[in-house]
Amino acid sequence: MSDYIGFIPGKGIEWMELNLLMKGTSLNKAQIQGLADGIEEQDIDELLTDIDWRSGHYKVPLYQVRNNKVTPLLSWQEVPEYFLCLYYSFHGASDDSGGTALFEKISASALKNYLDGDAISLGFPTKTSFNSHLDNIARLCCEERNMLASSSYKDDGVDVVGYKSFDDGRSSNLYVLLQCAAGLHWTSKKPIPIERWTNYIVWFQKNIIQSISTVEYVKKRHWDKHASTYGMLLDRLRIYNCLYQSEVEQDLRNETLTWCRTKIDEIE
Repeated sequence: MSDYIGFIPGKGIEWMELNLLMKGTSLNKAQIQGLADGIEEQDIDELLTDIDWRSGHYKVPLYQVRNNKVTPLLSWQEVPEYFLCLYYSFHGASDDSGGTALFEKISASALKNYLDGDAISLGFPTKTSFNSHLDNIARLCCEERNMLASSSYKDDGVDVVGYKSFDDGRSSNLYVLLQCAAGLHWTSKKPIPIERWTNYIVWFQKNIIQSISTVEYVKKRHWDKHASTYGMLLDRLRIYNCLYQSEVEQDLRNETLTWCRTKIDEIE
C-alpha cells in the first residue's frame, strides 16, 4: 500500500479524502489503521463521523459512509480543482508548481458563480499594471476613479474583484474584494486595506464585501473569529459548492488536470 499518500497527524480528513479521490476505492477501519501509524480506533471513528457530516453539506456528496467504510462517489478527475485544494491543505503551498495561480483562478470562478456576476483577476502573472486594472474596474462598474495606487503595490492585498452589476449604467452595485490564500498559514494574512481601496475608486464601503478564499475547511469553532477578521469566508466547502454549479471553464480544467496528474505521478 505504499502508493497511498502517507498519513500526517492533524490532517486526517485531508489524508483520507486525497486517498479516496486518488485511488477511487473504499477505505474501511482496518485499512485506515494499517495505513495511519499510531492512530487510535477512537480517532478513526471521529474521522468517519466528521467526513460523513461534512459530505452532507456538499451540494453533490463526495463520499458515502456505511458500516465503518467510506466510499468515494466521485474521482479526482471529476473534481480536480477540489483535489488541488485538498493537496495544498495537506502539504502546504510552498512549491513552485503554479498551483497557487490556479487556486486564484479557481477562487475567481467560484466567486463568479456565487454572485451570478463577473470577476476580474488581479493576482495572476500579467502585463497589466495595477492602476490599469483599477481603471478597468471603475469603468466596468460605472464608478469614479480617484487616487493612483503606489507603483510598489502589485495588487494591494486583493487577488480578485467580483461584482454584480445592475447593468443600467449606474454606480452603487455589489462588490466583493477577495484575497486568495492557498498556504497553510492563511490566518496570518493581513486584512484588505479597505481605506485605500475606497480611495482608488469612489465606491462606498457599504457596497463592498471583503472576503478571503482558503484551501482549508474552516471549522465551526474558528468560524466567527476568521469571519470577523477577513469578512466573507470562501473555504474549501464553499468553493466546491459554488465552483461546480456550472461547467468549469475548459482551459482552467485542462490546466488543473495537468497539475494534479503531475502531483499524483510524484506520489506513485
